[in-house]
Amino acid sequence: MNIMAAFSVSAADDIPQRPQPQRLVNDLAQIFSASQISSLEQKLVAFDDSTSNQITVVTVSDLNGYEPAEFATKIGIAWGVGSKDFNNGIVLLVKPKTESSSGQVSIQIGYGLEGAIPDAYCKRIIENDIIPHFKENDYFGGVDAAVDVLMGLASGEISEPRDGSDEEESDGIVLILFLFIMFLAIIAFSRKNKNSGKNGGSSGGSHRSGGPVIFYGPSSGSSSGYSGGSSSGGSFGGFGGGSFGGGGASGSW
Repeated sequence: MNIMAAFSVSAADDIPQRPQPQRLVNDLAQIFSASQISSLEQKLVAFDDSTSNQITVVTVSDLNGYEPAEFATKIGIAWGVGSKDFNNGIVLLVKPKTESSSGQVSIQIGYGLEGAIPDAYCKRIIENDIIPHFKENDYFGGVDAAVDVLMGLASGEISEPRDGSDEEESDGIVLILFLFIMFLAIIAFSRKNKNSGKNGGSSGGSHRSGGPVIFYGPSSGSSSGYSGGSSSGGSFGGFGGGSFGGGGASGSW
């Protein structure tokens, strides 16, 4: 069944009505493949099952005159993303870029998660994890990366999203330390060679020969995000009546 047939748009608000059957990945703009939708849906359902926090991904072709933050907030309220008791829902909205319009993205946070995921963190996720992928036309990569960070923050497994400038600064420090260690190693080997020359005539005794010394350069790999829960997940049980108050951030490219 064409996914567009599962949705209707409210004439009053121009906001997509809650999908039937309910699901967490709602690709109205049709920017994901079937396998990508399935993979992302399973991840989000497993997260909902293990934490009760709900993240819905919504892609649309048109914001119908709304700002992305308002559009995403209206979806969160109309669909009831998150539970009624905890208001622990997240809406990740994507309006893809076209020849005649810029791309828009918004992350809106339910009341109950605003402490764990403040506006500044949402902005950082958009700038560092989403837009770089989107600029390469990799919509799934950007959404998947953002979802991992959002799940980590919502579940308390990470304290804050990565900052691009902090990462560059850290890499620079590691490189300097590596070069300094190499410099010390060169000096040490030089002194050892001089001492060996002085004692070259000695064939007896307990002369000790050092084994090879191996130095490892700085590792470029790093990861942050949610690592708990099940990767398979079951079927989505439905939205729980959560509410939103405008917490979050938006961006464009």
